[in-house]
Amino acid sequence: MSKEENLTIENEEDSGNVTSPEKAEKEEFRNFVEEPGDDDGENRNPTEHTTMLYTALLVIKGMIGEGILNLPLIIKTFGILGGSIMTAFLAFIAISVASYLGKCKEITQRYSYAVYSKLMMGVKGTIIMKISLIIMISTMAVVQLIVFGDVLKGLSLLFYDINIKLLIVAIAIVLLPFMFQKDISGIARIAYMGILGLVVFSICQIILFINKYLQGKIIFEQSMLYPKGSFKELILCVGGYYNAFTFHMSYFGFYLPLKPRNNKTMMKSVTIGAVTTSIIYFSYGVLCYLMYGSQISDSALKYLQSDLANAHKENNTFIVILLVVCFLGYMVNASISSMLNFYFFKSHFLGLIKFILKKKAEKAKAEEDKKAVPMMDIEDKGKEYKEDEGNTEIKLDEKKDKEELLSSRSEFLITFGCYLYVLAMAVGFDKIIILDSFNGSTVANYINIIAPCMFYLYFAKDKKDQCGNKAVASFNVIFGSWLIIFYFMLLLF
Repeated sequence: MSKEENLTIENEEDSGNVTSPEKAEKEEFRNFVEEPGDDDGENRNPTEHTTMLYTALLVIKGMIGEGILNLPLIIKTFGILGGSIMTAFLAFIAISVASYLGKCKEITQRYSYAVYSKLMMGVKGTIIMKISLIIMISTMAVVQLIVFGDVLKGLSLLFYDINIKLLIVAIAIVLLPFMFQKDISGIARIAYMGILGLVVFSICQIILFINKYLQGKIIFEQSMLYPKGSFKELILCVGGYYNAFTFHMSYFGFYLPLKPRNNKTMMKSVTIGAVTTSIIYFSYGVLCYLMYGSQISDSALKYLQSDLANAHKENNTFIVILLVVCFLGYMVNASISSMLNFYFFKSHFLGLIKFILKKKAEKAKAEEDKKAVPMMDIEDKGKEYKEDEGNTEIKLDEKKDKEELLSSRSEFLITFGCYLYVLAMAVGFDKIIILDSFNGSTVANYINIIAPCMFYLYFAKDKKDQCGNKAVASFNVIFGSWLIIFYFMLLLF
């Protein structure tokens, strides 16, 4: 490949770089100055050069986490046919939303939910978005700790029974350093380990399925094709299913800081990752549904633990080793998700506090300026000098205020407080499917369906519609709003 071709490829990858705001189409976007709390916890100047395929693998890694364990129950609720339709429907929504986010980035040359909210809805919109991000990511971090505890609980059955709450505390202590990561690059570099763990987990599950099939334990009934849940269970499972995997592909933090980052190449990566993950999730849900049948009423981990305990009692060494490797593979996969959840949670929380402190400082400064007495009768030359001097002092004050918004000690205490909150919630709560349903039906729904589509409709309002993008975006807003309303109505009645 020639140097000219290499240069062309490099320019294509960097064509959407957020460090070039002069490329923004409108003056309001070009002149927008980012403030503390606007970065959503991502790197502003990422330097990682990743191929499209590796980026797709990172999308898959980001999408496949603890939610996969709820898929057997969800597939049972929807039925195999209904589950296949829902998988395709939610994947379509998530891919379209990712496309809209990419278009918003090209128009504004920024990739932050907080910035988009501020441009569209002002300060209040930003605060609502930041709070939603905090709730979504902290809930994911809580769920991840619960799952970790369940996995280790299963392994502990081989030796002696250990209280799951003690396991969760022990895991949280091990993961504590990742709460204090300065940026995401250190975690992104080891993401391939999560992909490897996922492969090991999947292979072990397939072998276990084949073993059960050869023993005649796989029983298919025609009723498995059709829904078995009540209307309420079906609606709640829509949110749980969405939260299980699709929201990751429409969440900036998981992929847009990486290269390739322009819309064309990024959408190829997202589409490959989305299709692959949809197949993996649906296949896993069907596979476990066939393995355990109508007895499924909880996370798949519960039944894998039961298989491990039975194999241990029967001295079936092959199944014991297979399930131990399966659990370990899942732990490697889940560990990367936990690191990301811990990092993003504290980053969003710190960003919200910095944003509020900045606004308070601006308000106090405005009140002081109103009370100040203007200087009169000054010669023009002296006046210009004083104004320049005053501007310099203001800039220095602004820089000082920015630096003093939060001291290192305050950031440490806030981060540690976030850690204690996640730990307390994980120890006190054990219903993962409820947390997933809440997240997917409310805050994750708002962040990853409603808000991005509203952003697109706002930023692209003066642009010609192509391929019915605005119609699909409007449909997504209606669908997301309907999901939130139905969720709360079903809780009340």
